[in-house]
Amino acid sequence: MTAYIYITASLILYPIVGHVAVRQSKKFPKAQKIIVWTLCIISLLTILGLLTHIITISQNLNWFLATSLYLTISVLLCLTQYNTKPAIKNVGSVFQLAIFGCGYLAATLGFFFILLASIELETDQRKWLTDDLIYKERNIGQGPDPSVKLKKIEVYKTIAVFPILAYRIQAKTYDEWNLPLKKYLDVSFSEKDQKLYLTSIVNGYKVFNFADTINLTEKHFR
Repeated sequence: MTAYIYITASLILYPIVGHVAVRQSKKFPKAQKIIVWTLCIISLLTILGLLTHIITISQNLNWFLATSLYLTISVLLCLTQYNTKPAIKNVGSVFQLAIFGCGYLAATLGFFFILLASIELETDQRKWLTDDLIYKERNIGQGPDPSVKLKKIEVYKTIAVFPILAYRIQAKTYDEWNLPLKKYLDVSFSEKDQKLYLTSIVNGYKVFNFADTINLTEKHFR
């Protein structure tokens, strides 16, 4: 539910926060400039991190940074309403109505679709393999379409000089159409061999046994 809470809260609160921040800092141009630039830099770094698969070791901080992109958009749109050029102000009003309107509709009437989307993004199992290796497991396709059911595992390694950040070193996706898997795989790791062992046993109309070994010294991104 972490993803759902962050996404819903950002859609509801950030337009208000952006408006208050711009209005309160209007008399302090330097402070306003610092706020805007800080948000823009954080947003650019967050986008770069998403593109390069670099995350923080805190799940809450990851979601805060991801949803803060909407806060930056909110602040920039609110700034247009204090621009002296009518064209910019009018265009800003149109974008505010469209973006904020869609956001509020999604957070209220469309809450079920946000819930489904957030389930797809939620990490179902997360554990430290060693002091610098993080295992993440995510179930994809738990919604109304049973034909799409995948399990994605990822392994991240912390950056030695900045251990609050971690970069992805392994990723693998399993299709559960013919081989159902447990919601949480059994995970073990051999630090000596640098191998990750994944197992699962599911009892259905027959017994589905699954086992896989991933060598962390080799690259898997599929």
